Amino acid sequence: MTSAHEPGESMSQRHGALLRRVQKVAAQLREVMDAGPGMFDDGVSGDSQLVWSERVEMLGVEREHAEFEALLGGVDPGWVADARELGQRGTSSPSHHVVRSHPARANEAQEFYLDMLELDLWSLERMASLEASRMDRIATGRWSFDRDPIGMAQFADNMAALHNRVTVLAAAAQLTPAEGDSLWGASVEGIRRVHAATFAAYNEHTLLQEWNSYALANPALAVPPYVPREPDTGTPTDIVTVVPPTPSQMLADASKAVRVQYVDTALRNTESDDLEPESAAITSSVNAALRGDNELVWESDHDPLRGPINEVGHERAPEP
Repeated sequence: MTSAHEPGESMSQRHGALLRRVQKVAAQLREVMDAGPGMFDDGVSGDSQLVWSERVEMLGVEREHAEFEALLGGVDPGWVADARELGQRGTSSPSHHVVRSHPARANEAQEFYLDMLELDLWSLERMASLEASRMDRIATGRWSFDRDPIGMAQFADNMAALHNRVTVLAAAAQLTPAEGDSLWGASVEGIRRVHAATFAAYNEHTLLQEWNSYALANPALAVPPYVPREPDTGTPTDIVTVVPPTPSQMLADASKAVRVQYVDTALRNTESDDLEPESAAITSSVNAALRGDNELVWESDHDPLRGPINEVGHERAPEP
């Protein structure tokens, strides 16, 4: 049965309490599952396997009840799934101090290519997070500016150019699949969370200014001029074997980071009765984000990455 709400309790606090319960039960279930029957073997009592199985079943039912109660309370199903995942991981949030793994290179030229790749990759991740944050505010009614089709198209072109540069630089640095995963895979989720947390604290005008700065015509070439090329054709000589996530994939990852950031904020807000002013500002965003189904969709009519990836030899600067 759902407990009565405390007077003056905000929507984010109520939903946060429901999410916290889902997270805690999921964490308890994970701990019992990881420990196995041995956790109930005291050397005296018998049948620890039966006791363990019963505990697992009980916690499984309790978790289902917690999730059902959260859904009845109006919490978005995606947020419930995120809270369950956070509990299963054994932590309420990924580390915000993640450092991107930098592959070692003895070749100075390849080391330079890696440095430039990481710079472009950071910009690409930042653009994805900006777009995810902007679209989240549109979906939750926290965006008062009109659509800008020209700016959106230019923003998508700029992301495509950056993606092309990262791909070419990865080839020039002879990046391996394992090294590529260390640069843009699941291990850098904390970096995406840093971007999401940063933009969550921006007001609407500041977020628009930042987004507009990436939606300007960009003279940067889609293929860096310093990578090795064929003298006759100008095509990069290094073969592409490792490809970073497409802009659409990066947007999906950034959108998930935005959603998990709000879930984590809601959970943390239930742990303290005395919210500081800066937390209160984020709480208002949580209230808005919790109003309905906030699935984010890329607004562009086309995938920002145009053409097959093996056409990276074509130098294309976004047209003004």
